[in-house]
Amino acid sequence: MKLTEVYYEMPVEVSPEQAWEVINRYGDVGDINGVLKSSKAVNGSANEGSLGADRMCVIPNGKKDILVWEKIIDFKEGSHLTYDVYQWENFPLNKMHNTFGVKVKGGKTYIYQRSKYRLKPGFLSGIMKGKLRGGAREALTGFKHFLETGQARVDPKVLKKQYRAV
Repeated sequence: MKLTEVYYEMPVEVSPEQAWEVINRYGDVGDINGVLKSSKAVNGSANEGSLGADRMCVIPNGKKDILVWEKIIDFKEGSHLTYDVYQWENFPLNKMHNTFGVKVKGGKTYIYQRSKYRLKPGFLSGIMKGKLRGGAREALTGFKHFLETGQARVDPKVLKKQYRAV
C-alpha cells in the first residue's frame, strides 16, 4: 500500500535532552499539548514511551471527536519514537504511522513529526495532505510552547498567531 508522507520540523530553544523528555511523554501528552482533547496510556503501558507502549487519544474535530489508538513500533531513546495508529473512529483512515523526534542541526535543537498515511478512499490522501501538515505544525507548536514557556494546553489557534513564522 502506497502511503503519503508529511514532514514538519521546527527549532526549539532547549537542549536535545529537554526536548526528548517532552516528546517522550507518550501516554499523557494530552496533559501538555492542547492539540489533543485528552490522552491516556492503555493496556498497562506507562506514560513514557517505549517499544510496544499503547495509548488512546481524543482529537477535537467539531461535533464528533476523532478517537485513535496507537502503539509504538520503533523507539530510539533520545532520538525518536514511531507509532502505528491501529484503531480509529470518526476519521477516514486506512493506515497511519507517525514519528516524533529530536535532532540537532547546525548546533540548534529541532523537534519533528513525520506522518505516513493512507485515507479511505485513497484519493483523499493527497487532498488532505495540507490539513495533515497543518496538524503536524499545530502539534509541534504545542510542544515548542510548552518547552520554552512551561505553559501547557494552550489553544492551538492562539499558538498559530503567536508562532506565525515558525
